[in-house]
Amino acid sequence: MTTISETHTDDPFQLTLDKILALKPQESIARLLSALLPLAEKVVARRPRHFHKNGAEIYLLTEGTFSLYRRGDNLQLSMAKAPHIFGLAELILPVGDTTYVKFAADSDVFVVSGAKAQALFNQQPALWHDVAKILAFHLHFTSWRDLHLLNDSAYDSIRGKLLELQKHDEDFRRDNTILSYIQATTKLSRSTVLRVLKDLSDGGYIETQRGKLLNIVHLPLRY
Repeated sequence: MTTISETHTDDPFQLTLDKILALKPQESIARLLSALLPLAEKVVARRPRHFHKNGAEIYLLTEGTFSLYRRGDNLQLSMAKAPHIFGLAELILPVGDTTYVKFAADSDVFVVSGAKAQALFNQQPALWHDVAKILAFHLHFTSWRDLHLLNDSAYDSIRGKLLELQKHDEDFRRDNTILSYIQATTKLSRSTVLRVLKDLSDGGYIETQRGKLLNIVHLPLRY
């Protein structure tokens, strides 16, 4: 069996994630939702949606969750809970139809055209500050995610995804196995993920039941 090195009490990776999530700009999101919802239309949450089908579009999530996917290979890039807003980057610097979103079935989702949103922001310039704060939050989270994806260690990627999964609520963890979550959000092979998870479970570092995460005792920095 692989020997797993001991971890430190203060895990900088975990501390950074906690700090970023605590900085979610709730007030800015609330102000933009209040301003944009009167201009928006409710959409069906059951089918995938694109940010640039008919020009730039902004999605307003008031209930539920949504996941962002890369169009080329359907890799899940991120997930967010309501309240949240997505599509602002495409409004400012459009790159085309490279990603799409899926919403949980019980989500309440609204869409507003980029043209209407931009006109509103120009009429109320203070809202651009809120747009900037939301984009900064997205950038910080993306940078954190890339810390454990852009490396040569499969363990670093798995470790990061376990920390992400732990942040989801119990309903989500009950409905998704660790393996399915990691395979949806990385390009790691099934055998590699299962081997590392077995070592972590056997070593008492994680607690699982039927492949689902119950608890992280602690995760070593090195494998």
